[in-house]
Amino acid sequence: MDQSFLAYALLGGLAIGLLVSIYSDIRHRLIYNLVTGSIALAAPLYWIATGTFGWPQIGIYLATGAATFLFFALFFRFGMMGGGDVKLFGAVALWFPPLVVIKFVFNASLLGALVTIIFFIVHKVRKGGGAVRVPYGVAISLAGLWCAGEQFFNHFG
Repeated sequence: MDQSFLAYALLGGLAIGLLVSIYSDIRHRLIYNLVTGSIALAAPLYWIATGTFGWPQIGIYLATGAATFLFFALFFRFGMMGGGDVKLFGAVALWFPPLVVIKFVFNASLLGALVTIIFFIVHKVRKGGGAVRVPYGVAISLAGLWCAGEQFFNHFG
C-alpha cells in the first residue's frame, strides 16, 4: 500500500474520530474511550506513513503526548475538566510534533473559551438550573481538526 494513501486514510480516520467526539460530547457530555483509544493507537501508523521513524522522533512524540496528558490531568484533578477531555488531549497530541502540539493546545484553549461562552448563553436563555456543563471535547476536537488539516495541506499539498 502506498504510504501517502495510508497517511491520507489515517488523517481521515482521525477526522472521523474527532467528529464523533464532538457529537458525543455535545449530545451526552461523554467522549468514548473506544474513540480516544483508536485515535491514540492509530498515531504510530501515521508516524510510519509519514516517515517519522526512529527512536528519537518516536520518543519525542510519546513524551509530548504524555506531557500533554499529565498537564491536563491536573485540570481533571481540580475538577476543571473531565477525564475524557484529558484522554482526548493526550491521544490527539500523539499525532503532531511538539511545536504543533503547542499550537493545538493554544487553539483548543481559545476555542474552549468560545464554546464556554456559547454554552453559558444557551444555558441562560433556556433558564437552565445548576452549573453550566461545558463540552470541552468540542474545542479539543476542533483544534485537532485544524492542526490535522494543516498537516494534511503542508505535508501532502
